[in-house]
Amino acid sequence: MEFRKTLIAGAVITGMLSAPAMAGNNDWKGESKDAWIDGKVETALMLNGELNNFEIDTQVENREVTLSGTVDTDIAKDLAEEITENVKGVKDVENNIEVNANHRNSMERAGDKFVRTWQDSTATAGLNMKYAVNDNLEATSIDVDTKNGVVTLSGTVRSEAARDLAVEMAENYDNVDKVRDRLTVK
Repeated sequence: MEFRKTLIAGAVITGMLSAPAMAGNNDWKGESKDAWIDGKVETALMLNGELNNFEIDTQVENREVTLSGTVDTDIAKDLAEEITENVKGVKDVENNIEVNANHRNSMERAGDKFVRTWQDSTATAGLNMKYAVNDNLEATSIDVDTKNGVVTLSGTVRSEAARDLAVEMAENYDNVDKVRDRLTVK
């Protein structure tokens, strides 16, 4: 068993030591060189904290890089081009990136969705708690559902006053934009 570990370790070390030597002798040509450059450009864009490389597409042909996608400022467009021009092996850059001041990248949209989901969950849980501690309401008879800031109340209450109270509490809760009253008085 120990011999096997030593043999595997030796093979791994030999491979690691010989890889740079083989890479140094490798004469990259054509599509493989373009793929190598494309990977280097994508990495350079990814490592820049000001850009979202998932919003910028790259195509490389004969060491000429074409950038496309959408960003929200001219500065971001120029930065992507500057970074690409400075990648070793790039011969030329065609910058077809569109600028749209209203553009929200996928990370921002995901963040917005997470925040909205969190706010909706918090509103539902918070209203359920408020209803549970209020002696004038039967919390187990009120169903609270919140989606995109809209609270829907359904179920039954004992009186019109209880209905008004439940709706009022929901309307005044944080991050609630609208309340749909589907409560019935029993």
